[in-house]
Amino acid sequence: MEFKIGTIAKMTGLSPSGIRFLEEQGVISPSGGRKGRYRSYSMSDVSTILDYRNYRKSGLTQEEILRLLHSEDEVGILDQRCDELEREIHESMRLLHFLRHRSHDALDIRRAERFCELTVRPAIIWMPLEVRDGKPSSWPENSVFEIPYADSVLRFSAKEYLEDEDGPEPELGVGMFESDILNMSFFEGSNVRRYAERPAVHCIVEVNEDFTITKESLDRSRRFIHELLDKERLVISEDEPVISKRILTSRRDGKSRRYDHLWINVKKVSDHD
Repeated sequence: MEFKIGTIAKMTGLSPSGIRFLEEQGVISPSGGRKGRYRSYSMSDVSTILDYRNYRKSGLTQEEILRLLHSEDEVGILDQRCDELEREIHESMRLLHFLRHRSHDALDIRRAERFCELTVRPAIIWMPLEVRDGKPSSWPENSVFEIPYADSVLRFSAKEYLEDEDGPEPELGVGMFESDILNMSFFEGSNVRRYAERPAVHCIVEVNEDFTITKESLDRSRRFIHELLDKERLVISEDEPVISKRILTSRRDGKSRRYDHLWINVKKVSDHD
């Protein structure tokens, strides 16, 4: 059974120019010659063209497909594409997980004025940013702190946070949740600090442009924290700093407002205390 190029184009969905390209690459060989005016294509040619389209839809490059159609061993090329696709799916799921959390965080901001909970702070990887003339230095070039998973993370003294009249002094840094990091081996011998997951009081605070906590947020979070400590018979654990990770910055009415997750570590009061 033989077909003309117009019929083949309709059957396979590949344009006449695409069919001629496959001829030029020696993938299909119509009767009548490649330059013949009345070329005819066999059912075998149709199958090859359909394979070409299937592989294109599967994400293989044109070079890979031509190599595949000329090869007697398709397994290696197809397995390589499977591995690539698996990595793409993994990265897409990772990004989906991040965006879902960002969406939930945006909802939490709406109830920041009454939000305070006892939770387990996720493990966080943190690195200080050098400050020059009162401004943080450029974003670290190391690939482990990849966007969008990494963000601004501040550290505060726990004692200052709860007691200092003027509020705690921020230490600027960049960080991300350990669960978002693909390769932990980078951290060996670097100035990066790992904070393991710990029981903590979790609040949402607003941060000023100079990275200090706004007075309203500071007063409110202090009140919530003390109320929760008394209720749950907890005390502040001062062996690690208070950690504040940016959620997002909202821009409304011409004003930017930064909101952060804030965690302060806690521990149970001993029966003998």
